[in-house]
Amino acid sequence: MLPRANDAQRQRMLTQVKGVNKVSLLLFVLAVAIFLFATAPIFLHHSMVRPTNKAPHQLLPRKGKTSTIEIVKYELDDKEVFNFAYEDEHTTNVTLPPDIGGAGRALLLSALEERPIWDDDIDPEIETERCRKYFSYRDYKKYYTDYKPRKRRRVFLGSLIADDSWHALGALAMETYGVYTAVAFVESNRTQTGDPRKLRFANGTVEHKILVESNLFGPNTPVLMGYFEYEGKIDGGGLIREHMQRNMIIDLWKKAGMTPEDVGVLTDADETLTRDFLRAVQTCDMPELNPETQNCHTAKVIASSQVFEGSPECMTVTRKWMHPDLILGKCIEGIGDDEFKLDDTQRQRKFAWRKKEYTQKFGNYSGWPKDKTTFPLWNPADFRRDQGGHTIIFERVDYLPFGMGHTGYHFHNYFGTPQQLRKKYMTYGHPVKEAENMSVAEMHPDLDVMVDCVLGRSTANNKHNTLSTRLEEFEGRVPLAYGLVEGYTMARHFELKSILMEEERGQNTWHDNPKSKDWFEKLREKAAIELA
Repeated sequence: MLPRANDAQRQRMLTQVKGVNKVSLLLFVLAVAIFLFATAPIFLHHSMVRPTNKAPHQLLPRKGKTSTIEIVKYELDDKEVFNFAYEDEHTTNVTLPPDIGGAGRALLLSALEERPIWDDDIDPEIETERCRKYFSYRDYKKYYTDYKPRKRRRVFLGSLIADDSWHALGALAMETYGVYTAVAFVESNRTQTGDPRKLRFANGTVEHKILVESNLFGPNTPVLMGYFEYEGKIDGGGLIREHMQRNMIIDLWKKAGMTPEDVGVLTDADETLTRDFLRAVQTCDMPELNPETQNCHTAKVIASSQVFEGSPECMTVTRKWMHPDLILGKCIEGIGDDEFKLDDTQRQRKFAWRKKEYTQKFGNYSGWPKDKTTFPLWNPADFRRDQGGHTIIFERVDYLPFGMGHTGYHFHNYFGTPQQLRKKYMTYGHPVKEAENMSVAEMHPDLDVMVDCVLGRSTANNKHNTLSTRLEEFEGRVPLAYGLVEGYTMARHFELKSILMEEERGQNTWHDNPKSKDWFEKLREKAAIELA
């Protein structure tokens, strides 16, 4: 930035100006005005500060780069215009996907910034304060974590990945930058319903370079990529295909050096733990993560996640998502001792979840030998299901009854076009076969609340309700990306609104369509049978 003139400098400037004629004075003033007008936006845009304890999430200034200011204009009608400006430059030589929009580009550029890991050092005072905030709630009593001086636990992330938006992936990377020891993704050449799909993150693609080769998750965090290609018949359908894919994550964790003393976090690519809770997992005294005392009876730790439907400004307030899940390596099948591994006959199917007599919830481990010192190890299917014993951990907050604040985020249904969304709901998880002929809001109650929220309609009749104010007025913890990328939350909101207003199948809603409700209830019944 230009140095600010002191009083002596200003006096010398005035003395020099007095000696010129009126024409020269006018030209001088005009030249200064033009210079300041042309350069002020650049100076203001680059006035960034280095991280401090009060503002620890700030990005560092860029090194040796001259940025251009890109402006995206969202003009929805005569009354609504939103201009979003961002710097179209970054400190890596990565080419960005061409179709992610201005909001997506701004977020991903920020995620790709070279920056220090600002909270890497352990400060006992900070850790003590942090640990005192997290608790589980059992038998009407809160059990808080505590801090005991220790080396940080190593934590490994594993997730399936497919057509997930860079809005979700970028927010995930910014939230966890520099924390994970390794990150593992697995992509399949088929959807869960068996439909063929082109590998998006294949080696040599732009998407692979961003995800795997660009230090997106931190300068010392390797990203391992696995590809699941299976053309045979699968006993059990789409969910078994999903669990077969997840099983590859364990192999990648082993390749990255995971041990029984480490922690595995299994997610979908649109989920993450909050950074603060992730740091608590590394340092706080949690019985579930103690390899000396954990016997795998109650091994799983569950995050209570805040859900954002399609837009940062559509945060649901009547719903929590009970993922991601984390388990000590000692209790993970393939990492822990094989003596305590279930065989295929003790599971519903190969790669599937365990039979009832080997669960805590449904059978109280009645089928497990009493002389075993450790309960059954958890495979990826157990990881994602309500099978063994688990603990849900919350962050203490003042704005909610019982103080049960969230410890994770779910960036749900972030998409670029309605057709991408229809493909998701037709081919993944529990498919909506008639989605091709439905409006976005008719396909699922989650999309119903998203559409009403984005279009500014009441969500009172929806299955879930959203925050009634702007996100910036929310009292609780929000994703780091939503605070770091100035203007992003509203840019994404307007971007999504412009997409939905052009939706060719109209704006019919799920809560007004009996047919939509009918298939959804049948879906819930089917899911209940599968869990049994």
